[in-house]
Amino acid sequence: MSIRKMATFTSLKQFLVGAKQSFNSSVSLNNHVNIVVGNESADLDSFASSILYAFLDTIIKAPSTPGSQKIGDSDTEVSSFFQRLKTPTIPLLTIPRNEVALRPEHAYLASHLSFDLSDIPTLSDIPTHTKPSRVSLTLVDHNVLQPPLAPRFSECVTAVIDHHADENAYLKASPRIIFPAGSCTSLVANYFRTTYEAHWNNLPASIHSEIARLALAPILVDTANLKAQSKVTSIDVVQATGFIENVGEGFDNNAFYKSLQDAKSDISGLSIDGLLRKDYKQWKESNDIVLGVSAITRSLSWVVKQAGGVDNFTKELEKYAHDRKVDIAIVMTTDNSDGFRRDLLIWGLTDRTKSFAQQFEEGVDDKFKLEKWPNEKDAMAESVMVEGMKAWTQASLDLSRKQVAPVLREIASKL
Repeated sequence: MSIRKMATFTSLKQFLVGAKQSFNSSVSLNNHVNIVVGNESADLDSFASSILYAFLDTIIKAPSTPGSQKIGDSDTEVSSFFQRLKTPTIPLLTIPRNEVALRPEHAYLASHLSFDLSDIPTLSDIPTHTKPSRVSLTLVDHNVLQPPLAPRFSECVTAVIDHHADENAYLKASPRIIFPAGSCTSLVANYFRTTYEAHWNNLPASIHSEIARLALAPILVDTANLKAQSKVTSIDVVQATGFIENVGEGFDNNAFYKSLQDAKSDISGLSIDGLLRKDYKQWKESNDIVLGVSAITRSLSWVVKQAGGVDNFTKELEKYAHDRKVDIAIVMTTDNSDGFRRDLLIWGLTDRTKSFAQQFEEGVDDKFKLEKWPNEKDAMAESVMVEGMKAWTQASLDLSRKQVAPVLREIASKL
């Protein structure tokens, strides 16, 4: 079965610049917009899957381009294309503009693509007067909208693609795909590749090459270059294989993966506040307990030393938690400098949550294989924790935040 002549772009930059202009115009005129949002950490998987979804959704829903299949490079032709759209679809990074610089892996990936990070809208670009009634949201890389968007836009979710545990929200969303995979980007690619095969195959080679690099970044990072048996799934393998075939000559996926990892781990210049903000997720349970989890790519001992000791680190963490009205502050660290390790710190800051760390330790020790922190390798003195705070080295290395968060949340929901 043939499809209508398909309008397409010559680069992702062309799409993103036009989409951002169309979004600004639509909001100012109170027209309807569809926003694709990743989770609040705005990590590489959310970054890539939101752009990929928004681009492909636009291509599929767009009217044909008169006279030619490709959209010309002129601003006039791009603007004309978006003016013919009933509703523009744009990706959005769920962080303020000033936090984009905390993610050097995004900048490294963008250097291999056609666009700049400034081309992607952030929370800073949503006007305060934007009416929820004129917005529809597509969630990728999470399946329940979180603050700061949740208070205004929780009723606006119309589509979901995610690889985390299903929280049974937005049951009428379409599509609603929540399925285990190493990367959400794999699920986004699989959805469009299988549901709209003819559209996918008709994309020009230049776009196939660019979206291949965009998508491969989180797939490789989140599956340890397709080698993490506990994370990689057949969907990741199939999608990664297809992208590698289309990325173009001279591409070395092993070198690409290593460079992304190096960029992601380059946090030496960040303050403690920056480290806590760089990869942060927050949940509010039905009993109003709020958990905040910061993931940091260094050992806990390294972070504490950067802060100038446990006392200084505690003050920084307390301020960070207070600013976000967090009841339980959690820091999860990973480190590859001397063999892979995971550390975990939990602090129940309120009277209601002071026992949380102890309850966690007693309830999951066998599964997580918790060992006392600091240990001999940390080369630091015994640290005196404040009330409600505990820290461990996690001997069960396969359990990342995606696996740990549901356990933490279940315990918190019963406080």
